[in-house]
Amino acid sequence: MEKLFFLLNQTIRNMRCHYRSSSNVTGLAYLMKLRTIFSLIVGLTTVSGNSAEKASIWKLSDEDSAVYLAGSVHLLREKDLPFPDVYNTVYADSEELVFEIDMKEMNAPGATMKMRELGTLPVGERLSDYLSEDTLQALNKYLRENNLPSGMFNRFTPGMVYLTIGSMEAIRLGARPDLGLEMQFHKKAEKDGKPGSGLETTEYQMSRFNEINIETLDVLIGETVEGSSEAEKTLDAIIGAWRVGDTEGLKQLVYEEMAETPDVLKILLVDRNRNWIPVIEKKLAGDKNVMFIVGAAHLVGESSVIQLLEQKGLKLTQLGGE
Repeated sequence: MEKLFFLLNQTIRNMRCHYRSSSNVTGLAYLMKLRTIFSLIVGLTTVSGNSAEKASIWKLSDEDSAVYLAGSVHLLREKDLPFPDVYNTVYADSEELVFEIDMKEMNAPGATMKMRELGTLPVGERLSDYLSEDTLQALNKYLRENNLPSGMFNRFTPGMVYLTIGSMEAIRLGARPDLGLEMQFHKKAEKDGKPGSGLETTEYQMSRFNEINIETLDVLIGETVEGSSEAEKTLDAIIGAWRVGDTEGLKQLVYEEMAETPDVLKILLVDRNRNWIPVIEKKLAGDKNVMFIVGAAHLVGESSVIQLLEQKGLKLTQLGGE
């Protein structure tokens, strides 16, 4: 989801400039219950009692090549850097990188505009046609409390509203896509001449949010804008657990939250995990070492990328921290 968050960051920055000039906005947020959206932004983690430090990276290999599955935090804060050095070690051993999205897409002309088009309702439709009165009231209250125009989301799809609010909160906490693993390693790969590619397109990723059941989105948006004082604490726990490869913590948080909305779990994680398996197998069959960088949420729990590969008889090893 790195591409979506990067483009949303650009869109939100534009909105902030516009609304500051017209409405004297001094800041974006105070928020909210965000565990599910944080699961996509940073990889679904929580600290558990597991004290053995590992990395959120798995390795599988054959006679002439290795594939590394590196769990990513899509957005990081300044204080979260540097990330664990084992990521640099794996990068150095890899000849090719694969991201969720081809990172070159980010610089394509009109990318931000395309993102907005994908998240805009058809002509004649409004957000109020889809959300319940209770959720609309909660959303309007949130906008008022943050000095944002009441009609800001009128033309957004419910999926875009949910994604945007989560991204706004991440930005408020100082998390930025340019500090995340994808952007950092994309820059290194370009400098070092290592080829990179993507598992998905921007259009496909955005379509996933628009495929979520409207009733589910209604509940998620309502919960999100009601507010929570735990967002920063949750983010701190996420980063801390990701650093030590806390798979049990990851698994608990994925299924405590996302299993409550099975369609979200299926659409945003499980279906995509299954789509990626043939690509991983094809890279393993080649003769180059390849580093996959994907959200850590995809690497834990039922029907994770790791579990699906193990079900095919492949042996994976979780790397230790360095």
